[in-house]
Amino acid sequence: MEERKDNMDAAREAAQGADARSGEGAAAGADLGKFKSVDALLNAYSSLEAEFTRRSQRLRELEARVRNNGNAAADENDRPAAARESSASVKEPERAQAGEVSDEVKHAVIAEYLSSVANGAPFIMAGGGTHASAPERKARTIEEAGALAAHLFKDKP
Repeated sequence: MEERKDNMDAAREAAQGADARSGEGAAAGADLGKFKSVDALLNAYSSLEAEFTRRSQRLRELEARVRNNGNAAADENDRPAAARESSASVKEPERAQAGEVSDEVKHAVIAEYLSSVANGAPFIMAGGGTHASAPERKARTIEEAGALAAHLFKDKP
């Protein structure tokens, strides 16, 4: 804070020194835009800097809050309802390690599974319901050809 005031004072003195040397006003020596003097420009700059600092601090607070709330919400949303109920109902570590759960938890898991199955679309076969054909068997020798022919004639009535 002290350093900024020193910088502002130094800038003001430099501008006044330049005005005194040139013999002209501050507006003629430097283009200050909509500001009438160097003091007005410095005041506007310090106001802008203060506002920027406030907004940056507010943004940091909001990001930290979102990060903390997001982690807590993500932890709760990652587990299904049945798992949350299970962890709430099994209080003793020995029972939890043994895999014992209450009937309420079992029913909740089954109900959740059945609702997810009921809501899903059924699998439909594409291709009009034709069956797949077996690959062709070609005889390579006379003996294989005879065996295939015998098999064909034996299966027919």
